[in-house]
Amino acid sequence: MRKIFITMITIAFLGSCTTLKVNSNKKKLIEVAINLNTVVDDKVQVEVNPKKIKENTIVYQIPAIVPGTYAISDYGKFISDFKAFDYKGVEMTVTKLDTNSWQIENAKKMDKITYWVDDTFDSEKEHGIYVMSGTNIEEGKNFFLNLPGFVGYFKGKKESPYTLSIMHPSDLYETSSLINKNTTKEDNTLDIFYANRYDEISDNPIMYAPLNTVNFTVGGVAVSLAVYSPNSKHAASDMEEALKKMVLAQTNFLEGFKTTNEYNILVYLFDPEIYKWNSFGALEHLSSTTVVFPETYSKEELAKGMINGTISHEFFHIVTPLSVHSEEIHSFDFNEPNMSKHLWMYEGVTEYFANLFQVNQDLITEQQFIDEMKGKIASSLQYNDTMSFTKMSKNILEDAYAKNYGNVYQKGALIGMSLDILLREESKGVYGIRNLMKDLSNRYGQYKPFKDDEILDEIVSMTYPSVAVFFDNHLTGNVPINYSELFDKVGVANKSKTIDASYFLDSSNQLFISANSKEEIFFVGRKNTALTNLGVKTGDILIAVNGEKIDLKNIRPTIGQSMQWEEDSPLVFEVMRNGETLKLEGKVMKGTTEVEELVIEELLESDPKKILRTAWLKAL
Repeated sequence: MRKIFITMITIAFLGSCTTLKVNSNKKKLIEVAINLNTVVDDKVQVEVNPKKIKENTIVYQIPAIVPGTYAISDYGKFISDFKAFDYKGVEMTVTKLDTNSWQIENAKKMDKITYWVDDTFDSEKEHGIYVMSGTNIEEGKNFFLNLPGFVGYFKGKKESPYTLSIMHPSDLYETSSLINKNTTKEDNTLDIFYANRYDEISDNPIMYAPLNTVNFTVGGVAVSLAVYSPNSKHAASDMEEALKKMVLAQTNFLEGFKTTNEYNILVYLFDPEIYKWNSFGALEHLSSTTVVFPETYSKEELAKGMINGTISHEFFHIVTPLSVHSEEIHSFDFNEPNMSKHLWMYEGVTEYFANLFQVNQDLITEQQFIDEMKGKIASSLQYNDTMSFTKMSKNILEDAYAKNYGNVYQKGALIGMSLDILLREESKGVYGIRNLMKDLSNRYGQYKPFKDDEILDEIVSMTYPSVAVFFDNHLTGNVPINYSELFDKVGVANKSKTIDASYFLDSSNQLFISANSKEEIFFVGRKNTALTNLGVKTGDILIAVNGEKIDLKNIRPTIGQSMQWEEDSPLVFEVMRNGETLKLEGKVMKGTTEVEELVIEELLESDPKKILRTAWLKAL
């Protein structure tokens, strides 16, 4: 991946104004060229030809943030040696305005700009870019091109069309949803992509890798799965059956929706011996997704976690925000973002669909689905349950709200579930959130955004007055949702059950500890007979166990060891309570705890609760 300088560079790349013209559109094309054959110090060069500039001063920007991440990325950190040239090849004056912006004076004379791009995967720079939205430059092996890391836009010209010419090694093949003029691949050294505007550039990643791809069409969607496995541990063909099964079920669930004709999945499997990433996952795009998972996962783990979990979620983004989105998403400001209020829809409803379709299409049982929702309820309570969801979404880039972002996949999904049950109840089972999203998709679609401040009122006008009450209380308001009341409507009951518990973990893998902002480990307010017998109280901060200091770095092995402690052996917890250090001494005992289970009630087919439940989980 390092420092092999290839001196043979084609005229098409370096020559002034010579990038290939592929379109007769009357709008002025922004022509971009990237040469992946020449990697210098783990960087590649980008050349941008804007054609004739009318302004005296112009600003070129690399995105600070991209849709779907909800966090500042600052891709400009990875840009170096930024230069502008006039038509005589003379270097012009460039002023760097901030991390992501460069200003060119006397821009009417400008012919082109060039700069070098470093990748994020192996960077030692501090940055906030998620790996699935990151970039990889691995000479001759893999190029993972989330394009906001390589291509920017001229301020005020984001609506201009683009051509993107990429020269690359002949044994690496591209996977992307961008329109590629090189369809025959007879010459697999130059791809020329076309985009109507910058948003299409930013929202269509490209991966170059050796052939490890499967292609199939199911439910009217042409699917391509490309996998880069650095140590050749996984083949795309091994994942084909699980992926086909999932996509078929999803397209059946989305019958009647106007979504997409193609979907490309770009999978980078990383070697944990090289990259010590603690987090990974996937990022949705227009009609594709980028996925980063450990190469050490087994085929079964990839099928369950990556395909049935992560990719299924990303696929449903073809409904929202692809087909249903606000003006803030449609004309996204990559450098001064104005965030939308509706993460409950973009991420919450998407996550709900990723679970609902599985029970709807008989991939899981009804009880398995209810168990998943129960898990989301428990997880959601780790966040601020009284925070307005629309306010959080609008201000998600601020620290006070950003720490609650993870709740969009928990309470966000539960908001979708609650709205679904409410709609089914009001409509006597014939109309649910799937129908609502279908109607919104038909009303708006990919090219027509809704107004952020008006969509909730519009949904109410399309449905029932009770939906307005739900929104006012639980979406824009700060009233926690009464899930038990909703579940009762569909014949799902709360039942208490006594289960075994160790000192830190119960038999259902729920913890009795958590960590505060100071990274101190404390005991939460769950009853545990073993902890009670030892004298532990809610809020006690754990300092040591049997003389060994405990912190976040070593708590995991301690939890594992605690499950093997012999009964009646000595046990000493050192805790901090109200500023005082206490030693709690006793003997190891088997503990128990009470848990609430959500159980599907056995009801007659004619029971109104059973009828509503069937409509909720099985109707389309």
